[in-house]
Amino acid sequence: MRFKFHDQGLQPRGFELLKRFLKSPHGNMIAAAGVLLWIGLAVSVPADSATGDNGQGESLACLDCHEEQNDNLAGTLHMVLLEDSDQTATRLFCSDCHGNDSRHWEEDPSEYLMANPDGMTVSETAAICNRCHLGVHQENQQTLSPHAADGVGCTECHQVHGSANRGLLKQREPGLCYGCHTGVEGTFAKPFHHPANEGIMDCSDCHLAKDDALAPLATQHGNEACYRCHNQFQGPFPFEHQATVDYSTQEGGCVTCHDPHGSYLPRMLKQPYEAPHFQLCSQCHVVPRHNFNSRHGSEFAGVSCSECHVDIHGSYTSRLFLTPALEAQGCFVAGCHQQ
Repeated sequence: MRFKFHDQGLQPRGFELLKRFLKSPHGNMIAAAGVLLWIGLAVSVPADSATGDNGQGESLACLDCHEEQNDNLAGTLHMVLLEDSDQTATRLFCSDCHGNDSRHWEEDPSEYLMANPDGMTVSETAAICNRCHLGVHQENQQTLSPHAADGVGCTECHQVHGSANRGLLKQREPGLCYGCHTGVEGTFAKPFHHPANEGIMDCSDCHLAKDDALAPLATQHGNEACYRCHNQFQGPFPFEHQATVDYSTQEGGCVTCHDPHGSYLPRMLKQPYEAPHFQLCSQCHVVPRHNFNSRHGSEFAGVSCSECHVDIHGSYTSRLFLTPALEAQGCFVAGCHQQ
């Protein structure tokens, strides 16, 4: 008698064993039938029954009592998708964040509590979130960021259930940040400020736009945060103003002259530069007779520094950042300024 078998789905070892029995002169139909029965049992049991259903069953049990907890995840990547769902999203289950202690739904829910990240320590919460979220942002916030130093965890800013904000934030920026950084809120009320309160930009645009776990601060490296919007001042320039470059020996940068949050002065300057004060410039440049010699004291009396030194962020033509328009006034003659 000849038998024809389709080996699709059969365990390789079982199939080979069956063939040996059938080819053996001592083989018999009883032994072959026994092996066939063993193979059938092995391949007929769904794989999920041995390894669990990856949270599907646990989620169904959870949603029997906590249906609203899935409803408030609708539209987010944390939404629990059931088998009949045709949505394309990250497939998550309740047990991925809350554990899978079956005694909670099989025995006494009040006695066998599920894990709740809101009540965990910073490291415990991070361990749960890091199962899916482990990029430079998460690494920075848990290592060298000031948030890590102050024990600020994921759930201090993010709310998985019930948030309709970008990034599942508990509150929209900048209000979320003001909750801890109360001193900063007042600076945005000054006449000249970055438009955070107006909704044109967020705190994270500067402070988290380039997360880097190698950076000890949450801000971008030096001037990079500023250059994202003000790239006309980036250079490189043949003649650099050391106060504006963040790699200078004096650790300069944009914040040397500008307050990044807000100021009472135009362009968010820290000190005035209009005559007759000049504090902004004179804090670094105390040049004898400058602006007080015979020529400057008459024709240029009361003229702001930036009237002549126009390219204060850097120049392509003048080491003193002077405007070429001064040549017609004789400023570049021998013994005076050299262009």
